[in-house]
Amino acid sequence: MSSSIHVPQRIFERSDLFSQPDRISGNDYVRGNIDATKIEFSDIHAEKRHKNSKGHESWSTIFQGLFIVAEFNKHFHAKTIILPDTAQNTFGDLIGNWLQSNNFSRDELVKMDDNNFEKEFVVYSDDQIEARYILSHSLMKKLLDFKHKSKYPLYISFVGTHIHLAIYYDKDLFEPTVFRSLLNYKIAMEYVKTLHLAIGIVDELKLNQKLWSKR
Repeated sequence: MSSSIHVPQRIFERSDLFSQPDRISGNDYVRGNIDATKIEFSDIHAEKRHKNSKGHESWSTIFQGLFIVAEFNKHFHAKTIILPDTAQNTFGDLIGNWLQSNNFSRDELVKMDDNNFEKEFVVYSDDQIEARYILSHSLMKKLLDFKHKSKYPLYISFVGTHIHLAIYYDKDLFEPTVFRSLLNYKIAMEYVKTLHLAIGIVDELKLNQKLWSKR
């Protein structure tokens, strides 16, 4: 067990799911193995600093939620990013527009041959072939099933030997409340579902040996 209180900032930044934060906080850090898969996760609150013309400082949230990292025993040669196709609705017009415009600087948009998947997610990668190998029909179905069971936006990236998953939670899940025990239960169930998804993705990729045997 590590003495850290959250997933390290360098790992959050490596995921390339969100813009680089100016500060990061979090808690409930867990690191260990599930079967043969190394995994770590925590709550993360990542923020950006802003200064107005008078020098007054303010902060805006880049990400707030559960952040999971799972290690895959093979190397991804490309970087593949999967984002919810509803960023503008999720974050409101101002941040939503910024996120959408930011995506133009990402790698090439990957066209998937699953209309239902494309209604929920958008995929970017610097290797179209590897991205399509990763996102098999069964894996796309797994992600869609998760999306339909969870009301929270899901972000995923495949970078190097790691899979990163981020679930953006409503702000009130982080604030003290008389219903905290109920919220803790809801959060715990969300954690369990998302951990199952992370392990399911790793297992799914292990089954898809065609990609890895060619490298």
